[in-house]
Formats: sequence, C-alpha cells, structure tokens
Amino acid sequence: ALARSALEAESRDERRARYVFRRVLAREPTPAEAGELLKLVQSEQPRFANGELNPWNLATNDPDKPVALPKGVTMEELAAWTAASRALLNLDETITNQ
Repeated sequence: ALARSALEAESRDERRARYVFRRVLAREPTPAEAGELLKLVQSEQPRFANGELNPWNLATNDPDKPVALPKGVTMEELAAWTAASRALLNLDETITNQ
C-alpha cells in the first residue's frame, strides 16, 4: 500500500523517495539516505523486468488476482518501490522509534 500510494501521489522518483521516507520515519531523508533508497529502486527494477524476480509475488497479496496499477506505472515499478518500502519498514529506526 505504501509503494502504491507513493506511485499515485508523486510522478518523480526523487519525490517518491521523500514521500515513503516521510511516511515511515516521520522525517525528511538526508541526501545520502534518499540516494541509497533510489539506488535500491534502480537496482531492483531491472531484476523484475528481466524475469529474475517475479514482480507479482512481491507487490501483491495474491499473485493470481490481477491488480489495477496506477496510470503509467508498471508492475516492475510497483515491485521495486515495494522492496524499497519494505527496506525502510525494517530499519532499526522504524522499529524502535527512539
């Protein structure tokens, strides 16, 4: 849901990174943090596009049920942003929130 809402709300990857970061950690990312998140998205997207990973398995609850994508968004994009969102959700900062 987080990845999908970022793809619906923002049209540029830099803004999407900022969007998911603010939603998860309630603060702005540093330039280095935003850069790392974008690198993750950019490294994962080709893995989904070339068939190394199945985007439907990562980005949907039930890969057998088709899901409507936001306009102009590919399943590979959604899966890459899902991976990035999950990475943020698993940070110590997210879990402990000290």
